[in-house]
Amino acid sequence: MSRGTRQRGVALLIALLVVALATVLIAGLVDRGELSAARTRNALRAEQADAYARGLEAFAAKVLAKDLEQNTYDAAGDLWSLPMPPTPVPGGTIGAVMRDMNGCFNLNNLRPGSVTVPQTLWVERFRRLLTALQIDPSLTEVVVDWLDDDGEPGGGTQGNGAEDSAYAALEPPYRAANRVFAHVTELRLVQGVTPAIYAKLAPHVCALPAGSLLNINTATPAVLRSINERITDEVAKRLWNEGQARWMSVDQLFDELAKQNIFLDPGARPGLDIKSRYFLARGTLVLDGLTFYPTSLVDRDAGMRVLQRSRGSD
Repeated sequence: MSRGTRQRGVALLIALLVVALATVLIAGLVDRGELSAARTRNALRAEQADAYARGLEAFAAKVLAKDLEQNTYDAAGDLWSLPMPPTPVPGGTIGAVMRDMNGCFNLNNLRPGSVTVPQTLWVERFRRLLTALQIDPSLTEVVVDWLDDDGEPGGGTQGNGAEDSAYAALEPPYRAANRVFAHVTELRLVQGVTPAIYAKLAPHVCALPAGSLLNINTATPAVLRSINERITDEVAKRLWNEGQARWMSVDQLFDELAKQNIFLDPGARPGLDIKSRYFLARGTLVLDGLTFYPTSLVDRDAGMRVLQRSRGSD
């Protein structure tokens, strides 16, 4: 091979190397450009979603205020319970639903000394709720221990509770909260609450400010069974009326129970009501193929104050 031929071969290799390097460089620039554009788009859509979420809160406040003018009670079929169907908005669609949170069992009512209704009454109701859901009622002491700060297993009694020592033995180790639940999903940290138990319990419980009342119109059959051990599943379903219960007073519910030979003394009445204070407004936003689930916990009795916000799905 002549010297000229070798030089031409080297030149060709250098040219191919330059082309390859240029291709890699351009591909990298294009990739970084697309990534930057995607980040910018996602950031803009997130800001847009937040703006829509604030709009949903304002809309929910107006609906709740209007409903309060119409009724002295809260039940399925009221104005607040009507869903907002998916509606076109710039960039996508928006829809929303509202849930009455006073229809579920408030776990924070189990914390000692934090409610006007005797804590022992809520503890007994929670035992009955667990029994209705075919969950070991001894879990009650464990949940109470998660809430209280006395450091004694079993909620201050000789029971089946769990304090810091029980959680410190786990991997990874952690400590009992010794405070109210910030969110119902925190229940999954409580000893003995398996995924199966949580799946059974979650639809019937919530984490509201301590002292909330239970709305008998929107309570589930399992929660209605927690009122008294003589309320069977069949009786609870009749009271629930397929989700369309409209009791005008707690006395009316108790009168109906009496007709079925279930007589309850006045001590079973505290904590029950026919109206609600807390509502969860949940939106579904679809913007450029991205789905957002903004949720807001609204306190109607405190001037439509928003107590909690989140963006995750259920």
